[in-house]
Amino acid sequence: MQKDFERLFHRAEDHYLQPPEIIAFRKQLGLMGERLSAYRLVRDNEIVIFQAIADQLEEEFSNAPAAQLQQALLHWISILRYGSMAMLLSNPEYLQYRLLEWLEGMVQAHDLSAIETRLSALLKEQLQSLLGVPQYRLLEPFLVQADQTVLGQAPVSAMQEEEMITLGE
Repeated sequence: MQKDFERLFHRAEDHYLQPPEIIAFRKQLGLMGERLSAYRLVRDNEIVIFQAIADQLEEEFSNAPAAQLQQALLHWISILRYGSMAMLLSNPEYLQYRLLEWLEGMVQAHDLSAIETRLSALLKEQLQSLLGVPQYRLLEPFLVQADQTVLGQAPVSAMQEEEMITLGE
C-alpha cells in the first residue's frame, strides 16, 4: 500500500479527517491517477521501448557477446518493472529490497557496467519520449535509485533526494 495513503488512514483511526487532511487525500488520489497512467503506458509499451534499446545496443556494442547484451536487457526490464511498481506504490524500499540489492552483485560479477550504463541512459531517453514530464518525474527517482545501486553512480542532488523522500513517506 502507498505509504502516503497509509499515513492518512492511521490518522483517521482516532478522528475524522480535517479539511487539510482531506486536501492531502485528494492530492494523493490525483497523484495515484498519474502514477497509474504512467504505469499503464510503460507496461503497454515495454516491447517497443526495449526493442529500440536492443537495436541501439547491438550497434554500439557490436563486439560484445549477444549473451551479455541479453543479460543487461533482462536486468533493465526487471528494473523498469519493479521501478514502475515502486512508483505506483510510492515506495522506494520495494525496488531496493525486491530487486536492486541482489542485482548490484550480478552486474559487477559479470562486468556489464559499460553496457548497463549505456542501457540506463537509453532507457531514460525512451521513457522521456513516451511519458509526459509529470509522469516521467514520478518514475525518475526510481531510475536514479537503480543507477546509484546497480551502477554505483554518484548520489542524487539534494533536490532529487527530497523528491525520493517525499515519494517514500
